[in-house]
Amino acid sequence: MRFTVLSGLLVTGCWYTPPEDLLCDPEDTDCPLVDDVPVVPRGACAPDRVESVACVIDGDTFDVGACGDNGERIRMLGIDAPEVAHGEDPAECWGYEASTELERLLTGEDVLLTFDRECEGLYNRTLAYVWFEDAEGEALLVNRWMLEQGHARLFEEDFGEPIRLKEDFRAAQDAAHARGLGLWGACPIEE
Repeated sequence: MRFTVLSGLLVTGCWYTPPEDLLCDPEDTDCPLVDDVPVVPRGACAPDRVESVACVIDGDTFDVGACGDNGERIRMLGIDAPEVAHGEDPAECWGYEASTELERLLTGEDVLLTFDRECEGLYNRTLAYVWFEDAEGEALLVNRWMLEQGHARLFEEDFGEPIRLKEDFRAAQDAAHARGLGLWGACPIEE
């Protein structure tokens, strides 16, 4: 199963460099080398876990285990992707593009879910940071990826504690905005 090394390294602190004996041999091309793994400090609402993505709902939400009521709905922490069409509500600008990108990355893949202070948000969805092992064996924080590619905006909470990676996420969004990526170059933006 993917993330064997990665999930074993997620312990405490903000950035953790594992001991050499836990890392893969750099000569071994079948074993991904993880140098630094961002970790949410103590106080996370749940232990990290690996899940299989069953289906993507939109650019910031997906189901693990199974689609719909038989699965668990995950809402990615710290981001807000434009909406796809729901019932009579039309899609927002860049909604389908954001959803398509998340589908491309995650459908059928194993992801590592890590948590912040709160585990459940509106509509009983699990709130998580989502890690994906890319083709090069690198750990990709999907929440940040969606921001830095212009597929989502920073979610500005109106309640509760701010997430711990908020400033990092803000920097990713600002970089995408400055470069006119994704929704920043295609959509009318209310500043």
